[in-house]
Amino acid sequence: MERVITKLYNMQNQFDVVLSKLTEDEKNEIVAQKKLNLNDMNGKNMYNGHSLNYFFNMWHRHFPNVRQSKTCRGCRDSVVKFYHGLADLISTQINDAKQKLQEKEELKVVKKTAKAKSKKTKSNK
Repeated sequence: MERVITKLYNMQNQFDVVLSKLTEDEKNEIVAQKKLNLNDMNGKNMYNGHSLNYFFNMWHRHFPNVRQSKTCRGCRDSVVKFYHGLADLISTQINDAKQKLQEKEELKVVKKTAKAKSKKTKSNK
């Protein structure tokens, strides 16, 4: 059990390291490549070649000391799993940010309507 927790903690640390180095465009591209790859995996039972190349290029950019080969099945699985997990994290962060923004907008609307109602109830004598 401790190994699993340590593994998850290390994975989260790697996600944080990579996320800190990515631009918004790169984050959006990772999410898009994950969707494209999943469509091919579900439909053809194969990785999408473009997505696989993109994930491996990103891997070699962020982890130059950790060698992975596209010809090795375990390496492909690991790299794809890592970037799919990263894409999930990015999507979660984007959705959380959108939800917070929506809540702020709703709160502003509620405050404006409350002010408008209080102004109408005051009588001028």
